[in-house]
Amino acid sequence: MIFDFIKTQLHLSSPFDLFVVLAIGVVWLWRRPASRVPRRYLMAVVLGYWFVSTPLGATLLVGGLGHGLTRVTTRDDARGADAVVVLGGGAMTAEVGGDVAGRLTTSSMMRALEGARVFKLIGARVLIASGGIPRPDLQRRPESEMLRELMVKVGVAPSAIVEESQSNTTRDQARLLGPVLRAADVKRFVLVTSPTHMRRSLAVFRAAGLDPVPSVAPIRSDGWLAPPWLLPNDESLALSDDAMYNYAAWVYYWARGWTTR
Repeated sequence: MIFDFIKTQLHLSSPFDLFVVLAIGVVWLWRRPASRVPRRYLMAVVLGYWFVSTPLGATLLVGGLGHGLTRVTTRDDARGADAVVVLGGGAMTAEVGGDVAGRLTTSSMMRALEGARVFKLIGARVLIASGGIPRPDLQRRPESEMLRELMVKVGVAPSAIVEESQSNTTRDQARLLGPVLRAADVKRFVLVTSPTHMRRSLAVFRAAGLDPVPSVAPIRSDGWLAPPWLLPNDESLALSDDAMYNYAAWVYYWARGWTTR
C-alpha cells in the first residue's frame, strides 16, 4: 500500500530520502548549468531542512496539530473517567541467541509516563497499554509489554495494567480497544498519546463510537534544556518528522472515512 510505503520509507530524517532530494538537484544542475532554477531548488532544500531541524520549525509544525489540546491535571479534568488508555508510539528490539531486549522511543516513554501520572492522579481502576508489533523487522516483542514494564517501574500496580498487543495502527487500536474497555466495565477513559497524534486518535476513536478524555503527553522530559531556537538538532528534526507524518496520516484517514467528519 502507498501509505505503508510512506510510513516506513519516507521520512525527513531518512538518509536515503535526503540523498534522493540532493541528487535530483545535483543532476538537474549538471544538465542545466546555466539555469537558475536548480540552484533555487537546492537552496530551498537547504533552507527547508534547516527549518524543520530547528526548534522554531518543529514548534510550528507540532503546534499546528496540538494547538488547544490539554493535559489532565485534576480529577475534575478527567470528567469521571476510571481508566486510562496509553497508545504506543514506537519501539525497537534486538535478539541474540534467543534472548530479546527492547526499548521504547522517546515518544512512547513520554506517553507511558504521562499515562502513569494520570492513572495515579485520578485513582483509576484500569490502565490499558496498547501497541502490537507494527514492524516485525524491528520488533520481536509487542510494544504493550514494554509500556507495561515502564509503568510498573514508576509505581503502577501490575494487576491494574491490561495489555492490548494486537494493534498495528491507530485504526486497529480504536477497533480493538472497544471490547477490552467493555470487558473491564469501563464507562469513560482518559486517552494518552503525543500532541502530534492526539487529534487523529480522537477522531478515529469517536468514529468507532468511543468518547475519550484527552491528555497529551509532553514532547520533552522535565528538566531538559531546550536548544536555541535557530540551531538545528536531532530532537527538532525527529519532532518535525513525526508532525509531517501525522499531517499525511490525518489526510489519509480522512479520505478513507476512518475519522469523524
